[in-house]
Amino acid sequence: MAPPAKARRSYHHGNLQPALLDAAAALVAERGPEGFSMLDAARACGVSASAPYKHFADKAALLEALAQRALAMLNARLAAAWGDGRPEPGAAFLRVGQAYLAFAREAPGHYLALFRAGAAPAPPPLPDRRPDSPPLGEALAALGIGPGAATEIALQVWAISHGLASLERAGQLALPAEQLLDRGVGRLLRGLAAEAPAEA
Repeated sequence: MAPPAKARRSYHHGNLQPALLDAAAALVAERGPEGFSMLDAARACGVSASAPYKHFADKAALLEALAQRALAMLNARLAAAWGDGRPEPGAAFLRVGQAYLAFAREAPGHYLALFRAGAAPAPPPLPDRRPDSPPLGEALAALGIGPGAATEIALQVWAISHGLASLERAGQLALPAEQLLDRGVGRLLRGLAAEAPAEA
C-alpha cells in the first residue's frame, strides 16, 4: 500500500523528527498502530530506511512519541473546552465531552496512538487541579453536589465520551454521539445531585 499522499515528500535532517510523527499519525489513522513499519514511515517522508533511527530507536519509540504529542493536543483541547467551569459545570462538562469526540474524529491517528493496546494509561482529564475552589466548587454546590465529586464526574464524562468515540469509529452507534453525550452528562449530574441529600 502506498504511503499517505500528504506525507510523501523529502525532508531535511532538521525537520525529519516532526515529519516522522506526522507520517506516523497518517499511517496509524489509515492502518492502525500495528499496520505500518518504520520503513513505511521513512518512505512517507521520502528518506532512507535508516534515517528514522537517528530520531527514534524503533517503532515503539515512534508510537510513544506520537502518543505524547497526542496527549498534549488532547489536554489543550479539553482545557480550552473546560473554560474554568464557566458559566456552570453542566455546560462545561458537556463541552469537555464534545471536545473529546471532536479530537477522536479530527485527529484519528493521534487518538488511536494514545489509546493503543499496551500503551501507558493516559492520565484522566481532570477539570480543575483544585476541585474545591471557585468557580467549580461553588457551581457544583449550587447543584447540590459536593466539590469532592469533581474528579469522579470528570472520570465518568471521560468514560462516556471515550465509549461513544470508540463505538462511533466502529460504526456501531444507532443515535448521534452528541445526543447520547448530552443526555448522558445531564443524567449523570442530575443523579449525583439527587444522591447528595440522601448521603448528607
